[in-house]
Amino acid sequence: MANVVFRKLSGLVGALACASLLAACGGGGGNPGTSTTDPDPLTPKAASVIVSSTSNTIAASGVDGTEVTITAIVKDSGNQAVPGATVLFKTTAGTISNSGAVTDSTGTVSEKLSVKGVTVNGVPQPVNLEIKISAGVKGVENVSSNTITIKTV
Repeated sequence: MANVVFRKLSGLVGALACASLLAACGGGGGNPGTSTTDPDPLTPKAASVIVSSTSNTIAASGVDGTEVTITAIVKDSGNQAVPGATVLFKTTAGTISNSGAVTDSTGTVSEKLSVKGVTVNGVPQPVNLEIKISAGVKGVENVSSNTITIKTV
């Protein structure tokens, strides 16, 4: 009888040992080679955004047709264009026509800056207002960007 109990216990101990070994080595499943902390592989690998404008002044009146074109070029760390990047413009005043537009095959996106309706300290359409504009890329932290200044006249 002791022999039968010993065989059953040794079989149970063996099964537990195998289960422990499998659990210790990961037990399979999941997706090897990926990490939940890695950025989305579909997110463009942007390193910098170069912002420029068609003019360094804008009419303070904000009348339709006086907008200034703002262009952003997104590049990777190898200075290559990054298509498909969502550009997020930042401005201290005025509005950008479509912050959140996606770069084309050359890594470029262009939008319009308007100062229509801008009021500062109760003054509508102030003259000599310095508007600072920079840009980032959605889903990518620490992207370097220059800041341009456009002055209302």
